[in-house]
Amino acid sequence: MAKSLSLALYLATRARRDRAAKRDAADGTDSQILEAERQGHPTEVRPKGPLIWFHTGTERHGLSARELVTRMQIEREDVTYLMTTSDPRRKPATAGVLSQSAPDDTQPSVRKFLDAWTPDVAIWTEADLRPVLITQTAERGIPMYLIDARTARPDVQAWRWLPGMSGSLLTRFERILAGDQDSADALRRLGAPAANIEVTGYLEEGTPALSCNEKERDAIAATLAARPVWLAAHATAPEIEPILKAHVMAQRRSHRLLLIIVPDQVEDGPTLAADLIAQGHTVALRSNGEEPEPQTQIYIADSEGEMGLWFRLAPISFLGRSLSPDGGANPYEAAALGSAVIHGPHVSNYRRAYAKLGDASACIKVNDGEELSEAVDALLSPDVAARLAHEAWTVCSSGAEVTDRVRDMIFTALEEREAM
Repeated sequence: MAKSLSLALYLATRARRDRAAKRDAADGTDSQILEAERQGHPTEVRPKGPLIWFHTGTERHGLSARELVTRMQIEREDVTYLMTTSDPRRKPATAGVLSQSAPDDTQPSVRKFLDAWTPDVAIWTEADLRPVLITQTAERGIPMYLIDARTARPDVQAWRWLPGMSGSLLTRFERILAGDQDSADALRRLGAPAANIEVTGYLEEGTPALSCNEKERDAIAATLAARPVWLAAHATAPEIEPILKAHVMAQRRSHRLLLIIVPDQVEDGPTLAADLIAQGHTVALRSNGEEPEPQTQIYIADSEGEMGLWFRLAPISFLGRSLSPDGGANPYEAAALGSAVIHGPHVSNYRRAYAKLGDASACIKVNDGEELSEAVDALLSPDVAARLAHEAWTVCSSGAEVTDRVRDMIFTALEEREAM
């Protein structure tokens, strides 16, 4: 294993250093739970049995890892999955998938974390490589893999190590799966052993198809009676005006066109409906038990957990949080259900997914209400919408082979450890 003086010095400085017991009183961003987790104290009970640990850096980097976990749960129900992140907005725990903040990169915090969780296999994604966490995990004989690997941008602190440190850390991974050749070459320059690097492509970053009540879908489809429909999903308050502008303009070509709006905050549904009615629109509100009647121009679908229903009913979907600077919504939710995707420029939360769709000409990017109306108008041609939706579906399922490769590698490592 490669040795590094800079790594040795770094570890020495972290041997006794730990986080101060309390943050500055003016800093109100961290809860006591997050603070405890960062000091290595678990806030969930570790179940008995095997545990696979995924460290995903920021939450937006964890999308593909969570998709992988979803697939792995089908094969082995006895395994618990622990997801750690340095992002304070971490996702909550779900059945069989626990969620914690990553420990601070100090010897005491990391030691407490590993003592509490005793993972059987450790998986890193992206570039949030922490020297103490990596070295202590390796010293305990826990097999580690770096998957979906890419090097970070030059300004990202994670790669600003002193000469030799990166190579010494990267040698501790049993396997590094690079997303592309450029990343593989960069990792080799940083000191990763060439024999340990494999170029696989990137994990599937999609999502299992959202479910819906099939009887409800059939009933609403019958009510719509083949009316043209488009959907504005996760629509934020600043996006309502350009969405309405696009709808009014698109109605000039298709006067029976129905707009379904799913507000980003569903509790805003009644207020939104009242505002639209005051503007002269014919509106129906789902939370009032209303259905989209033939005269309805806009249907406010202010209901929780029904996005799969609306993506199935609407062949065209504008994905909100993207004309406003909120980072966008997961495009694969719509693509997996055959709805053509339109989006705005602000998609930082799912940048890679939108880039893949854009490279395949599988979505339409717009910058304002006028461009949105032009996109909706173009997609009202069924053959155009169908072609775009097909290309998007192809993209969102293209990473399945890589996902299967990674799943097999992890389960093989787990089985070998269980046999010890």
